[in-house]
Amino acid sequence: MSGTEPKRDAASKPSLPLSRYAGTYRDGWYGDVDLALAGDALVMRFTKTALLVGELEHWQHDTFIVKWRDRSLNADAFVTFALTPDGGIDGVKMEAVSPLTDFSCDFHDLKLKPVAK
Repeated sequence: MSGTEPKRDAASKPSLPLSRYAGTYRDGWYGDVDLALAGDALVMRFTKTALLVGELEHWQHDTFIVKWRDRSLNADAFVTFALTPDGGIDGVKMEAVSPLTDFSCDFHDLKLKPVAK
């Protein structure tokens, strides 16, 4: 990460158990992004982009950082979950951790919504 990341509340915890964040999320333009619980970590997998697979590390509150397994991408991203008043997940937004991330990593344009199970 660069020195420009936002301040962090390192003592914060996710609002939900990790298993509640797992599922399929869909963007109208891109399609599906899967989040699966693997042991005690969440793994994000973009279904149409084989290189975009990575583990989520808790950052603060309901924001995580996805660290792509292919480190040559240099495009780790904040993954922020918006919750509904009843504690469900309303949607997910992403944004690059570093301002130096290549603009072609357009995951910041995704509006991911949970797919009903």
